[in-house]
Amino acid sequence: MGSLITDIDKISETARFLISLPNEQLSKTSPFAIEKALQGIGGSPKSVKKLKSGDLLIETSSAIQTKSFLLAKTFLNNPVKITLHRTLKSSRGVISEPQLLHSPESEILEGLSSQGVIGVRRINIERSKLYSHQTYSANV
Repeated sequence: MGSLITDIDKISETARFLISLPNEQLSKTSPFAIEKALQGIGGSPKSVKKLKSGDLLIETSSAIQTKSFLLAKTFLNNPVKITLHRTLKSSRGVISEPQLLHSPESEILEGLSSQGVIGVRRINIERSKLYSHQTYSANV
């Protein structure tokens, strides 16, 4: 159990976009009741949007607020599952550095992991001659 708390603490430091999985009862609930329930869990979030899928996209304003929402088990007296949003929690970028051209992806990932990089892959762009770039994904 201690490991779970440590993981949530670490995730909470950087994650700000959470998603609440849909619930049949949620679609019939007043937006005012939803707002009041969210405030009861972790205070007023920075923003809340209802997605077409019925999910709630919650943008938190602090690590403490993120942790409070991730630890929530019920919402409006119903079981709830709150997770990190899959795509809003990271960004992608391209590195065009000739010195990295012959470095293995694993070495680049290891070298940049302290900066939050979580994935690296090589892409080739062909113009007049072959260029190689590294793309990376990082937590934001």
